[in-house]
Amino acid sequence: MTQKLNFCFKGNRTYVHGTDIVAGLFKTFANADLSAIDLKFNGIAHTNLDLIAGTDSSEAKVNIRWQESGQEKHYQLIENGEPIECRYEYDESSIIEKAVLNTDNQLIKLSQNTGYTLCENFVALNKHLLQSLFPNEQGKWYFTRLEQIKLISDDALIEVKMIKNFNFRLTKSDILLDNEVIGSVYFTMVRG
Repeated sequence: MTQKLNFCFKGNRTYVHGTDIVAGLFKTFANADLSAIDLKFNGIAHTNLDLIAGTDSSEAKVNIRWQESGQEKHYQLIENGEPIECRYEYDESSIIEKAVLNTDNQLIKLSQNTGYTLCENFVALNKHLLQSLFPNEQGKWYFTRLEQIKLISDDALIEVKMIKNFNFRLTKSDILLDNEVIGSVYFTMVRG
């Protein structure tokens, strides 16, 4: 099984954004009953990607493990070299404007619907939270892993709470809905 996934660049980025990869996967598997989602990002993709079954490729940009109707499945995304020829606007600040930050409790919460996907929301919220908690750290934050128990509506008013910081090589934040953990998002800081 090989399926091509085509992407557009988000804003002024020159790589495929992790949130677009998540959206592309969820669209591809729209008819599947997905749960126990675990996506690991291994590197940055600058071209379109092929979805393949299994875990055999050492070149995978993303390793995917999840349950489809209760059956564990494994996939990978590998770059296919086909150039990305489109771009669209993305205003991350419009998500942050609809959120309430609480640095004392290391959390940020959406106060209203943003019109963006759930993944775009929690990634933007987590990035802002980390930048607010660690303003003196120099580097770029990258979304490197997603664990999600089940699919949740894009308009869910989620909260993101920083749980662990492994010396900035990896941070873990929980995603909560109505005080229930629905998943975790991991970021890595890449120093200049």
